[in-house]
Amino acid sequence: MKTSVAIVLLTLILNGCATPQTYTGTVTDCQDNPIARAEVEAWENEWIPFQLPGKLGETKTDENGTFTLNTEKGASFFVYSGSKLVFTSHPGKSETKCAKNST
Repeated sequence: MKTSVAIVLLTLILNGCATPQTYTGTVTDCQDNPIARAEVEAWENEWIPFQLPGKLGETKTDENGTFTLNTEKGASFFVYSGSKLVFTSHPGKSETKCAKNST
């Protein structure tokens, strides 16, 4: 029993959670203007030391700056062309490259 639990845990650690994900959102500039045809890539970190991250998927935004990106498992991080990546599907993963206003 302990051996099979250890094998399952080791498999999850090495391969990650293999639950398909759908990421939806928008890419904008710092003034919240949508960016058409912006690239959005989903990546996963590898658990084995000295191994490069693996790309899970990529897409481009439409003319309104919106995108849908389907992956076979959850992403560790995203690479995008634009200043803000705002997820409607996963709000906690939203990020910005814009400087914060100090008022």
